[in-house]
Amino acid sequence: MKKLTCLLSTLLLALVCMAQYTGPGFYRVHNVNTDSYICIKGTHFEKTTGPDAFWPCALMQKDSAQVNDPGSIIYIPDTIQVGLYSQGVDTYTLTHLLLDVHPAPVMQNGLPTYVAYTEYEPDPIGNPGKMFPCYFRDKGFGMTAGSSPRRAESHWWIEPVNEGSMDTSYFAVKPASDLMVDADGYYWTSLCCDFPVLIPVEGGVEGAYTVTQVNGDEEGQYIAVPEKVYDRGEIVPAATPVLLRCTSPYMSENKLLPVGDIANHRDMPIASDLLMGNYFSVFQNHCSATDITAMTDYIPEQATLATGHDLALGIDEQGRLGFFAQEEGSYMVANTAWLNTAGLELPEDVTAVLLGEVKVDDVEEVVQGDIDGDGFVNIDDVTMMIDYLLGREPNDEEKSDDVNFKRFDVNNDDAVNIDDLTMLIDIVLGK
Repeated sequence: MKKLTCLLSTLLLALVCMAQYTGPGFYRVHNVNTDSYICIKGTHFEKTTGPDAFWPCALMQKDSAQVNDPGSIIYIPDTIQVGLYSQGVDTYTLTHLLLDVHPAPVMQNGLPTYVAYTEYEPDPIGNPGKMFPCYFRDKGFGMTAGSSPRRAESHWWIEPVNEGSMDTSYFAVKPASDLMVDADGYYWTSLCCDFPVLIPVEGGVEGAYTVTQVNGDEEGQYIAVPEKVYDRGEIVPAATPVLLRCTSPYMSENKLLPVGDIANHRDMPIASDLLMGNYFSVFQNHCSATDITAMTDYIPEQATLATGHDLALGIDEQGRLGFFAQEEGSYMVANTAWLNTAGLELPEDVTAVLLGEVKVDDVEEVVQGDIDGDGFVNIDDVTMMIDYLLGREPNDEEKSDDVNFKRFDVNNDDAVNIDDLTMLIDIVLGK
């Protein structure tokens, strides 16, 4: 009985830790009243109603919508006088309001809750210096502000997005259509977000690709050649537009893990080889506190208006997978990568570039943490990493072509240090 009580206490503690602020890092912020998550969608708003400036930039999303929305991954650096960082911006820049985040005096579903508090000057001319306190809430029509911290609408769960947790903290991707499949049965999608993502070794995302060349074929068609740049077990850096090749069209099988630090990349669009991408596009959100049916379209100032050179990943009427021109006057889809042909010597009337076969280079299959290259991650790898950090050279028996810098750089930040050892130990312990 004592063992069972101890086990239950441990599980309860683990659950509580999974739903509270534990220090600077990635989180999802979840409203108690509406069961909706904050997703950052806008970049600027000329506020006229004080804290209600959060309406246009914070879209509340339910169900599984937040799982594959990069805007739901929020970096919280502290809980006092901060902005929430996401999508290359922060809420202070958007609204000129700083937040204090405090534990609420109530638990919901056995988990701690928080309130987000700010003060603003509603009438700087008539009543200069008089500050009005307000608490951020979701009454069912978007993130707004009110005076009461006691109601559930003002209470929030803060859920850590922990490195290494495939069950609770993952970020997922899916193709825009289950018809976006190549001849080998792989599904394609694209991604551009402001946080680094680890491609799990055992997962549906087979790899991340770029495009460095477009070739013509004998039939007068143009072919983009995908080239793998990040394999399973490797990290796609923040602010890097890539194509993702997946084994499944379902989000639950195409998991990625947010790791590292945000890029805070404000300039749009972002370029990488022939691919471009950004974080924002036209979106619809509530615009009235009195009428929950009132909606309007918002166009963030960093949204990218499509040009004749911007071809988006998709399929055409013939079912061909490739990059295709967008409608005139439309905006590129948020958090995607697209092909930019501006620097290529192609005819002006080219509106389609098909996706060709993957360029096969000598991409080493590196299992994250497998320092000695034996196909397993265990204490031997930890020992070898410690020896490396202490400057001990491997003996002739230990030397191998498979032991290289790439394997020692466990967190893929182009440096080998104590951070790699820490991550390696976590992997060995199953964290």
